[in-house]
Amino acid sequence: MRMRHIVRLFIASLLLFTISCREQPLADLPAETILERAITRMTSVSGFHFMIDRSGAPAYLDAAETLSFRQAEGDYVTPDRARAVVRIIAPGLVTDVSVVSVGAIQWETNVLTGQWEELPPDWGFNPTVLFDTQLGLPAILTSDLSNLVRVESQKLDDSGLLMYQLSADVAGERLYQMSGGLIGPGPVTATMWIAPETFELHRILVVEPVAGSEESSIWQVDFGEFDLQLEIEPPTIK
Repeated sequence: MRMRHIVRLFIASLLLFTISCREQPLADLPAETILERAITRMTSVSGFHFMIDRSGAPAYLDAAETLSFRQAEGDYVTPDRARAVVRIIAPGLVTDVSVVSVGAIQWETNVLTGQWEELPPDWGFNPTVLFDTQLGLPAILTSDLSNLVRVESQKLDDSGLLMYQLSADVAGERLYQMSGGLIGPGPVTATMWIAPETFELHRILVVEPVAGSEESSIWQVDFGEFDLQLEIEPPTIK
């Protein structure tokens, strides 16, 4: 009798464990509500880690179309500081350069010498504008979207967290300004992954048709380590 009781307890415990581990559906919120909460969270975040990855058709950094952007990884802290390592592709060359941004001023390590130098005003993509309320994602997601829909919820890679997924068309003018001319100014499509409890935007995937090319330019931007606290200072120029 005692063994039978132990078996029953084990089976009951196993059932309870299975039920507790079963994935719960996300709250049935409309796409507009999810997006509004994500924008609110964006404007309150004090820092984050980011990873930008481009694939497909190249996005050139120069008018001669010799230097193309491949990826960038770095950190941002409010109100206006960022640092990143940017991978650049040139004919016969793949190299990484470091970038530091403080407000509108940017410094970059020279591709050939590795020495820090100040960049010309408004040159290229400045990561400090990513969450800028006038030019960055909060403004774009507030004013530049159309055909916003909620699509099937998905887990983000191996995180195990089921997330809201939204899809929309995006006007490209403000996106063009934010990206330093790398994306836009024509319309693009975007898919967003948003956490259900915190409403933090973890990923945005942008697909941009490229005129004269069968390939689109695909941009994946991942965010993490929200409310990151660190010091970012201007580099020492020798």
